[in-house]
Amino acid sequence: MGGGKIDLRSKTKRLEDAYPVDTPKGVHALLSQIHYIREGRFTRGDYDASILLIDFEQSMEEARLTARQRQIIKMVFELDLYQDEAANILGITQQAISDHVKTLVCKIARINKQKEELYVCG
Repeated sequence: MGGGKIDLRSKTKRLEDAYPVDTPKGVHALLSQIHYIREGRFTRGDYDASILLIDFEQSMEEARLTARQRQIIKMVFELDLYQDEAANILGITQQAISDHVKTLVCKIARINKQKEELYVCG
């Protein structure tokens, strides 16, 4: 039989590369693909996706998002509403939705950055 190496961490590394949750861009990417990642837990038996989502949920808790920010996550990223649709429902402007998204993404990224620094230095 062949003596090929199997990288057991390759899938985890791919998720970490695709969704670097210690950056605002990575957090936004994860939120934008949340359906695909959740689906992967079941359709592909993706254990690493489960770990990523559990860690991400914990980070959202630690970020102490406001009720409005959580509402916007649900509407924009989970229900796939356009920002202007969510704004109309909430009685605010599309720009306010955009500002909330930027703020919440930065809060979550900051929490993950702090956790990473504690892990590395800790």
